Amino acid sequence: ASMSSFMSGGASFLRRMVVPSEVMSMFERGTRGQRPVRADKGIWGGKRIGHGNQVSWADNKHRRTWRPNVQSKRLWSDSFQCMLKLSITTNVLKNIDKEGGLDNYLVNTSGAKMDSALASDLKKLVIEQRRRLAAGEESLPLPKIARPPREKPVYEEVLP
Repeated sequence: ASMSSFMSGGASFLRRMVVPSEVMSMFERGTRGQRPVRADKGIWGGKRIGHGNQVSWADNKHRRTWRPNVQSKRLWSDSFQCMLKLSITTNVLKNIDKEGGLDNYLVNTSGAKMDSALASDLKKLVIEQRRRLAAGEESLPLPKIARPPREKPVYEEVLP
C-alpha cells in the first residue's frame, strides 16, 4: 500500500497506529477551547472561545460559540508613568481593580494564569523597572504599546 492511501484515513487512522506525536500533530484538527492567536497580543487571563449548543424551547440544538468579552483599554502603569493601550477582557479588568493596578496584577499573577506572550513580556519589564527604580538606576525605555504622557503647552504671557 502506498503512503497516500495511509494518509487518506486522516487522524483516525493514525490514532489506531503507534505514531510519534510530531507526526500526529500534522493531521489533528484544532481542539475545542483552543486559544486564539490574538490572545497573545492582549491580556485575556486564560479566557478562551467556548463551544456548545444553543438549545431552543423545542429542544432543537445548533452549534454556537461564546467569545470572551475583550475590550480595548488604556491603563496606567505606575512603573513607567504612562498609559498602556491593551486588548483586555473584562474579567482581567476586575482582577486588576482587586490587585490595585496593572503593575500589581502583572507582578502578582502567575504566567500560566495570564496565558499571554504580551503579559509575560510586560511582567518582566515591570519587575525589572521596579528593581531599577529601587536601586536608583536609569529606568527602562517605554514599552512599544506605551503612550507617553503629554507635555502641557507653554504659553508666553503677553503683557499689554
